[in-house]
Amino acid sequence: MMPAIFSFSAGLVVMLIAAKIFLDLTKEFSAKWKFSPLFISLVVVALGTNLPELTVTIAALGNADPGLAMGNVVGSSIANLTIVLGASTLFAKVRIGTTKTPKNASLLLLITVLFSILTLSSVSIIYKIILLITALLVSLVYQYILALNGREHEDKKLLKLIQKLELKKRKFPSIVYLILFLGSLAGLSIGGNITVKAVEDLSHILQLSTTVLGLTLTALATSMPELMMSLIASSRKDNKVILGTLMGSNIFNLTIFPAIILSSTAAFKIKKFISTKEIFFLMLVTMIFYGIIKKYNGKNFSKEISVLLIAMFALFSVIIFYF
Repeated sequence: MMPAIFSFSAGLVVMLIAAKIFLDLTKEFSAKWKFSPLFISLVVVALGTNLPELTVTIAALGNADPGLAMGNVVGSSIANLTIVLGASTLFAKVRIGTTKTPKNASLLLLITVLFSILTLSSVSIIYKIILLITALLVSLVYQYILALNGREHEDKKLLKLIQKLELKKRKFPSIVYLILFLGSLAGLSIGGNITVKAVEDLSHILQLSTTVLGLTLTALATSMPELMMSLIASSRKDNKVILGTLMGSNIFNLTIFPAIILSSTAAFKIKKFISTKEIFFLMLVTMIFYGIIKKYNGKNFSKEISVLLIAMFALFSVIIFYF
C-alpha cells in the first residue's frame, strides 16, 4: 500500500512542476502566435494534459481491454467537468468569457451528444470512427476560425497586453522555449503514467473491477494534469486557461480516443463498451456545465456551483461503486 501511495505522490509532484512550466509557456505562445490563451489552452494545453489518457488507452488496448479504455474516457470527461472544475473555481474568482467560451461550450455539448448516440447505437464501427474523427477536425477548424476572428476583435487588447509583458521578460531564444515545451510535455506524461500506475496498484489491492477502475480511480488519476493545470491557472486568475483546458480535454476525450479504441481488434468483438447509466451521467454533467456557462456568462463562478460540481463527482463514484 505505502509504495503505491508514495508513487502517487511523486507523480503529482512531477505533474505539478510540468504544469507550472507549461502554463508559463502558454503566455509565450499566445504572444508569439497572436492567439488568445483560450485557443492555446483548448488545443495545445488540452492535448498535452491528455497524454495520460492516451497512455491508459494504449495500455488497455494492449491488454485487449477496450472496456477499461472507454471507461477511462467517459470517467475522465465527467471528472473534468465536476471535481476538476469545482476544485479550480472553489477558492478563486473565475470569470466566464462572453464570446468564444459559450460557443465552445455549445460545441462540446454537440460532440458529447454525438459520442453518446454513437456509443449506444448499432451503427457500424467504421462509420463511428469516421464520424468521430470528422467531429474533431471540424471542432479544431471552428476554434481556429474563432481565434482568428477574436484576434481582430475581443482579444485585441488582451493580446497587446500579453505581447508587451512577454517582450519585457523574454530572455531566451526560441529553441530554449521549444525545449521547455517538450520537457513539460514529457513531465506531464511521465507524472501521469506514474500516477496511473499507482492508482492501478491500489485498485488491485482493493480488488476493484476494471470497469469501476476506468470510470473512477483511473479517470481521476488521468485527470490530474488537468487538475494541476487548472489549480495553478486559478491561482494566477488565468480564467481562459482553466475553461479552455477542460473543454479542449473533453473534446479530445470524446473524439480521437474513442476512435482509437474502436479501431482496435478487440473492439470488434464487443457490442457494448459502456452502460446507459454512465452515458446518461456524462450527458447530465455536460448539460449542467453548458447551463452554467450560459447563466454566468460574463460573471464569476459561485462557490455554491463549485461545491455542487464536486458533490456530483462524489455521487457518480457512489453510483458506480454500489449500483
